Amino acid sequence: MEFTLEVPDRPRDKPRLCLYGPSGVGKTTFGRNSHKPVLIMTEDGCPHGIPKLPSQGKIEEWPDLLGAVNYLIKEDHDRETVVIDTINGAEEICRNYICQKEFGGRWLPEKGKEGFMQWAQGDKRSVQEFTRLLNGLEILRTQKGMRVILLAHEGLHRCSNAFGDDFLKSGADMSKYSWPLVMKWCDHIGHATKDVMAAVKKGERVAKPKGDNQRWIYFEGSPARDAKSRAGYEMPDKIGLSFDDYIKQGA
Repeated sequence: MEFTLEVPDRPRDKPRLCLYGPSGVGKTTFGRNSHKPVLIMTEDGCPHGIPKLPSQGKIEEWPDLLGAVNYLIKEDHDRETVVIDTINGAEEICRNYICQKEFGGRWLPEKGKEGFMQWAQGDKRSVQEFTRLLNGLEILRTQKGMRVILLAHEGLHRCSNAFGDDFLKSGADMSKYSWPLVMKWCDHIGHATKDVMAAVKKGERVAKPKGDNQRWIYFEGSPARDAKSRAGYEMPDKIGLSFDDYIKQGA
């Protein structure tokens, strides 16, 4: 292998985005408004009029999910963006596949037989399998020039703190093994949310919108949320929750 210090003249690949947030905040709308999208469905809820795989219903088997990505790799088409709706649904399909294939469908151990949940070995094995999906999406990105958007529901992750008590932070509703893999792979991790504030209603503390009802994507991480923009793909701390606003930032 020869090494040079020449700067590559090829254009940069489109940023890999994972957008997570609560149900109904507008994640699917963001995906459907992207450039010539095709949605790979692992859950119900995609509006009509958008190309999707499968054309009816949702994908429920892991080989079918890999097959959908492989179809986009091999076939000629005019789609410019592939949207996984949702990536946490894809992870669940993968976990079910590993549980059936390697543990005979046993989530918990039985006498003389291992279970998926035993010593977290099922989740660790699932991460290895899950990497095949990201590898396929990377081929779409680098060889087909497609934009990759991963949509995810919001969940909480427990974080260790060497200087005090452990704490919880927002992230995609995925296992503690798969979520770091997705965060490492993506160039942008965006938290789709509304600004809220604590209020007391009928003697109980509740969350209510802070100011207007504007929805945002946060790209600045904090102890409260996972978010980032990789060097070379910098983003503002937050932008409006719309694909147009995202593209205006050079994404």
